Amino acid sequence: MIQLTEQSSDIFSKRLTYAACALWLVSLALPGFMVDSRAEPLFGGMILLLGPLFGWAVGGWAVYANIFFLVAAVALFSGRRPRGSVLTMLALAATLPFFEGVIRDEGSGTILPVVGWGWGAVLWIFSLIVLTTAAATRTQLLSLLGARVVLGLLLVSLVATAGFHLNQRSAANSQERSLYLSGGMAFTRVPPCDLPLTSVDAPLLPSNAIVALDVDPELVNAAGSTPYLWLPKLPNYQNSDSAWVTFSDPVVSSGEVMVRVAISPDRPVLQARKTEQGAVLRLLSRPSGPVLYEQKLKVTSTLGGTRLYCPMSTRSFTGLRVGYDTNVLRAVGQEEYGAPRREKLVEEDARIPCNLSAEDKDGTEGLRDWDGRQVILQPESVRSRPGFCSDTYIVLTYISDHSAGGLKDLSPIAQVFDRKTLRPLAAFNDRRVCPTVRCEEAPRVTARGVRVSDAQIIIETTSGDLVATRL
Repeated sequence: MIQLTEQSSDIFSKRLTYAACALWLVSLALPGFMVDSRAEPLFGGMILLLGPLFGWAVGGWAVYANIFFLVAAVALFSGRRPRGSVLTMLALAATLPFFEGVIRDEGSGTILPVVGWGWGAVLWIFSLIVLTTAAATRTQLLSLLGARVVLGLLLVSLVATAGFHLNQRSAANSQERSLYLSGGMAFTRVPPCDLPLTSVDAPLLPSNAIVALDVDPELVNAAGSTPYLWLPKLPNYQNSDSAWVTFSDPVVSSGEVMVRVAISPDRPVLQARKTEQGAVLRLLSRPSGPVLYEQKLKVTSTLGGTRLYCPMSTRSFTGLRVGYDTNVLRAVGQEEYGAPRREKLVEEDARIPCNLSAEDKDGTEGLRDWDGRQVILQPESVRSRPGFCSDTYIVLTYISDHSAGGLKDLSPIAQVFDRKTLRPLAAFNDRRVCPTVRCEEAPRVTARGVRVSDAQIIIETTSGDLVATRL
C-alpha cells in the first residue's frame, strides 16, 4: 500500500477537489432528470435554483447536498479537513431514491414522477464521490492506491452506465429514443413499448383530400380499462352524415370556416379499431383498400398510473413533437407547415349583399347558408356581420362607435374571403384600441359597400368612407 505524506496528500487532495468542482459545474449544464408528461428535462442549473425552495415538499432532500458540497470544497481549498460537511453531504445524497418528483401545479398537488435521469445527475453523483475521496486523502484515511481504486471504479461505472444507455436505446422505438434517451438523457425508468412508431416520410394523399372517418366508438368513448384514443382533428373529413372542408384564418387565431360538401362513398378512409393489445390505425386509399399506412398501439400505464397508448400521441407529453397523431396528419397530407403565405388582393368593389343566414340549419349548431353554400363560421360573433360580395371576394364588415356616443367616430374591421372556396384571406382594421371595455356596434345598415385593395380596405358608410389597413 502506498502511503501519502501530509504534503503529497494535500496536493493530491487539491487536484481531486478541482476535478470534483469541474464535474459539479458541468453537471449544472446538463439534464438532471425528466418527469412524466413533460418532454423537456430539467437541467442541473434549474434544479439548483428551484430545488432548495421546493425539494423538501417532494422528498428531494438530495438537492441540499449541494450546500455542503460547496462548504466542503471551500474547506479543502483552504487547507482544512472537512468531516461533518462531507458526511452530511453524503447522507443527503443518499436520499435521492426517495425523491418523488415534481409538483404539477399548486391547485391539484399532483406529483409527476421521474421517468428518466440525465448525464447531469450521473456527473453530479460522481462529483460528490470525488470530493469525498479528496477529503479522505486529505485526512489520510485513504491511501493513494485506495484513491486510484475509487477513481477506477468511477470510470467502470461510467462505462457501465454508457452501456446501459446503449442497451436501452437498442430496445426503444424512435419516439422513446427521442424522448427519453437523447439530448443528454442517460437512462429511463419507463419500460420499452415494444412497438415501433410507424414513420411517414411524405404525404400519402393530396393535401385537399377529404378523408372518411371510421372510428370504433369504444376508443373515443373510453370507459373502464380502455384509454381515450387521441386522434388528430382533420381539416378535411367525412363522417356518417356530413363531409367538411376546413379553412383556418391566417390572421385571426380563432377564425375558421367549415364548408359542408357532398358525401362520397369512394373517399380515402382513416380507420381506428380496438384490438386485444390496444388499437390499430389504418389509412386506406378507399373503403376496400389497399392499406397505405398502419400503426399498431398498445395499452400501457405511465409511472404516474395514467393509462394511455404507446407509441404515444403528442397530447400525452407536453412538448412532444412527434407522435402517431402527427404521423396521421402527415400521411393524409394535412400537416401544417409554418405560417400561410400572404395572399395578394386585387382591387375590386364589393357592393352586393352577402350575409350569412340568421338561423341554424338541420339542427346543426352554427350551420348557416352563405353565398349558396352551407358553412360553420367561427368565432360565433362574426356570423351576424354584414357581408358584401364582389366577383372574387366576400367581405364581412364590423363598425363600432369608437367615441361611445353619437356615431361621430367610427372604427372599421373587415375580413376578406375567397368567394369561390370561402377560404379566409386577410383581415383589416384601423389599428385603434377601444378606449372602454367594449365599443358598441354601429347599426348594421351603416355599411353600404367595400372597396378592396391589397394594402387597405375602404368601407363605404352612411357617414362617409372608413379606411382599414391590412394586418
